[in-house]
Amino acid sequence: MVTSQEILEIVVTSMRDAFLAVTVFVAVMVLLFSWLQYATSGRFVEYIQSKKKLQPVIGALMGLTPGCGGAIVMMPMYARGYVTYGTVVATLIATLGDSAFVLIGAAVADSSFIAPMIAVHVISFIVGVGWGYFVDMTGTTPSKPLGKFGPKVGEDLVPENDEDTSPLDDLSREVPEGLGYKILHQGFLFWWAVTAIGFIFAILLLVWSGQDADYSLELTYNPLTLDGFITWIGILGTTLSVILYFAQKNWFADDTEATIGDKLHSMRETMVHAASETAFVTFWVMIAYLVFEFTMLFANITEQDMSKYGDGVFAVIIAATIGLIPGCGPQIIAITAYTKDMISYPALAANAISQDGDALFPLLVRHKAASLWATVHTTIPAILVGVVLMVAGVSF
Repeated sequence: MVTSQEILEIVVTSMRDAFLAVTVFVAVMVLLFSWLQYATSGRFVEYIQSKKKLQPVIGALMGLTPGCGGAIVMMPMYARGYVTYGTVVATLIATLGDSAFVLIGAAVADSSFIAPMIAVHVISFIVGVGWGYFVDMTGTTPSKPLGKFGPKVGEDLVPENDEDTSPLDDLSREVPEGLGYKILHQGFLFWWAVTAIGFIFAILLLVWSGQDADYSLELTYNPLTLDGFITWIGILGTTLSVILYFAQKNWFADDTEATIGDKLHSMRETMVHAASETAFVTFWVMIAYLVFEFTMLFANITEQDMSKYGDGVFAVIIAATIGLIPGCGPQIIAITAYTKDMISYPALAANAISQDGDALFPLLVRHKAASLWATVHTTIPAILVGVVLMVAGVSF
């Protein structure tokens, strides 16, 4: 018989651990990479236009940057005819979207995840570059999805050429109105303050765990005790993140053209949307924790029991299929499942290659056929690579 106390403990523990084990580390990484995008975006546009032969490599590198911003800025460039379709495919294959931050956070908290984190990024990059060049060499486009080997099934993309403006100017901007906008733009500093405090305690928890292998944070609600204070910091941080998540009104994708456009034009907006992006990750990580914990509780099974279903060809295909879903939310759940040892490494790699993060949405607006075929053209190598890794017995 499941008691209300057990349910409460699962909810509180999930909120606390999501913030202290993931959010605080994700926040640092998101802010760093958001600042780099803000500082270098203009020079990047000029560079990629002048390096046609290197575009799939550059696109894959942009996709490799954690978060969806690097991949999203490639979409208006494709719309203008500045980059090839193979470059778009390379970018989408290489990106892990916001789920990359989940892996990074896991690696920071547990060194055993460093190797799989690096490996999955390297594999995604190599596959992205190779498949991107293959797509271009075979003449594959949205209107010729089979390249030279198949018929033309639609119209080619008509470039939106405008030499007087940057492709980044094509990115829309947020409208500064509404309750959600006010909550986000007035509450982000408080969120950053709580996150900074949480980051300090998260580092201390790592140090204490390193000094004592048996150390564990007790679940107590007394804020006058150290464990109780840390617990309330975790609860407060996750609560604020959930508020920011709902304030942004993007349920499955946090990065949009508008948010990227704002971030590339203002450092303040970079901090605002770094908070928003991290809050998005926090919400979906918490959902993943709750799903896993309640499944084990009500089904009376262990993590070892659940992991039995996360291996084999079926797991690879399911993981790649989840990658077909636009947006980062479902992908964060899939990556979190790996950090919980519930899916195999080949399944992780298949999802990483297949998923497009939030970058598919701006492509969908500009060219529906391109967005449709891009998902297909990224899922094919995802399943192939996942099966190869499984047959080869690759695991971490």
